[in-house]
Amino acid sequence: MFPLVAMALWCLLRAAGCSSSCEEARLKCAYRTGCGMALQNYIVGCSAVLHGPGTSCPETCQHALIALTSTEEGKDLMTCSCTDEFCEESKRKVEICRPHVLLATQNETVVTCRIAQWICAADALCSTALDYYNRFCRAMFQGKKCTHRCNNSISILRRQEKAAKLNSCRCDGREEYDCPRIRTNMARLCFHREPPPPEPPEPEAPGVPPASGAPAVHCLVLVQLIAVLLRWVPVT
Repeated sequence: MFPLVAMALWCLLRAAGCSSSCEEARLKCAYRTGCGMALQNYIVGCSAVLHGPGTSCPETCQHALIALTSTEEGKDLMTCSCTDEFCEESKRKVEICRPHVLLATQNETVVTCRIAQWICAADALCSTALDYYNRFCRAMFQGKKCTHRCNNSISILRRQEKAAKLNSCRCDGREEYDCPRIRTNMARLCFHREPPPPEPPEPEAPGVPPASGAPAVHCLVLVQLIAVLLRWVPVT
């Protein structure tokens, strides 16, 4: 079932004719680590859209779609051609998410660090860099010290194309960690500077459930911390 739903998904965002079928695009995505994970997150996060009345786009579905379309294979899924009614129906239902996805994926758009993490997690290289950061920066998380390996892992992460939004993302106060404390630790221990005052959390939009269904990988949760912190450090 996962292959069929995945195939139908991204035909939704573009009704234009394309060079490949959605089945071909779906298979190409499924066999890539990052894109395949994004597809699975989509299946979970967008089930209410695909099987419900389709009156709104849940935040979890927005995040999954944003992450999927940030990959090269996901872009192909956006422009693929449907070959059956199931694909066309899924395209029609997911259309409600289009404005959110297109806005978030624009280069100049500043997204929340939760969304930035999903984008990075959907890319194999960026996800690996996040894993190194998590592995080598544990002492910094605890406010003890910033080792050479930690600094190096931060540098590697910042060079990843799909980590770009981590450099400018904003903390919305809904993270599963102490964002201000980690930001302070990194600024002082790794870059020897005082962090700016923390941003006030944004009020939760009425009717929008809290984000859930993020990749259940411990390193990805911890790595969200760097997303907030990197924005304060000039690229060297």
